[in-house]
Amino acid sequence: MTEDRHARFSERYASGETPWDSGITPPEIVELLAILPAGSALDLGCGTGTVIRDLLSQGWRADGVDFVRKAIDLASAKLADFHSDSYRLFRHDVTRLDELPELRSDYDLIIDIGCGHTINGAAGMNAYAQAIAERLAPGGIFMLYASHPRPDSTVGWAPVQVERAFGRRLDLLWEQRSHDQAISAPTSWYKLRKP
Repeated sequence: MTEDRHARFSERYASGETPWDSGITPPEIVELLAILPAGSALDLGCGTGTVIRDLLSQGWRADGVDFVRKAIDLASAKLADFHSDSYRLFRHDVTRLDELPELRSDYDLIIDIGCGHTINGAAGMNAYAQAIAERLAPGGIFMLYASHPRPDSTVGWAPVQVERAFGRRLDLLWEQRSHDQAISAPTSWYKLRKP
């Protein structure tokens, strides 16, 4: 399954068909950064590094993980003006974070904007949720953006699935539902905190 996901996203980047890559940090993240003190952040499925660029510009240290080489190459170019000690990019699968010993175990903020919701099955979701909880510092925030399941797609997590997978490990602070025009799907933002 991971190989299928990798091939699908690699093809999308190669063709330039990446509607998720708006080049704009979502307002939910911008609003959060306006109130959080700078610390360390991890962007899962970081794509071309747009969010990492905004984190760095506000004094954060930031790491990014994406399994598509072209995405990582584009992110490296986008971040070239920042000091290399302030960020790290990893070409790796987010479902295997335990294989990245370079990741911190005390991130103040972890962000997933439409990455994890491509993971199918309760076991995969639970492993992903556990990996995130292990890397968040106490009091750390996890911001998750996920589309809801729909008949024409294999992508999506229902709010009840998110609650089941993450609720045992993190406290849900709020959920905000909307409709994403770029992918024509209902979606939710979730803000969760590690106790």
